[in-house]
Amino acid sequence: MSVSRKLFMVGAALLIGIVGLAIYVVVWLSYNPETIVPPTTTSSTGQVSTHLFLATTGSINFGTHPSWVAYLIRHDGKWVSSTVWQVPAHSVIHVTIWEYDSETGLRNPFISMVRGTVGGTVVENGKTIKYMNPNLPAHSFSIPELGLNVPLEGIPEATYPADLDNPHNTHMTINFSFKTGAPETVHWQCFVPCAAEYLFGNGGPMQTVGYMDGYLKIV
Repeated sequence: MSVSRKLFMVGAALLIGIVGLAIYVVVWLSYNPETIVPPTTTSSTGQVSTHLFLATTGSINFGTHPSWVAYLIRHDGKWVSSTVWQVPAHSVIHVTIWEYDSETGLRNPFISMVRGTVGGTVVENGKTIKYMNPNLPAHSFSIPELGLNVPLEGIPEATYPADLDNPHNTHMTINFSFKTGAPETVHWQCFVPCAAEYLFGNGGPMQTVGYMDGYLKIV
């Protein structure tokens, strides 16, 4: 093979790589999932609160990556694949999570400690906890900017995909509350390395809005 032909092939391969990378970046940056706005309530004392009803599943079973693990939110009577949510500032956010995925375990036991919730605890299947065995979590719900971290215990054996509309299927029910401050947009994500087939479990859905991370718009 001539030198010029080799140079041409190298240049073509490089060009294809650059174009592929550009397309990936453009698609990633242009992804704009629906912002879900859960209903709010105001108590007789003027305290504003919102309820986030979430679920985690080991296989979302639709969309671009049907085999990916994901969070979903219950909205208008159905499960919605969006991880961008709008909540009021200076309010109490009540969270219910149905956790349908199996145990993954932690590489960093720091994440197994409950932090940033009202009372510093969560209620899991009716039991109040502050700390979890690092081998048990399937996922976490973490908002570093708010100092919030909640480990979510996995079930012994998950069904893929989970039937989220059947509450009698085996799952963990986690309840907790946290408070918001001034208006801002904060990033939330799962810190359990739950992305199978990706390096160290931290790629794919772990780094993609709409699956294992998203944004909380505090307004």
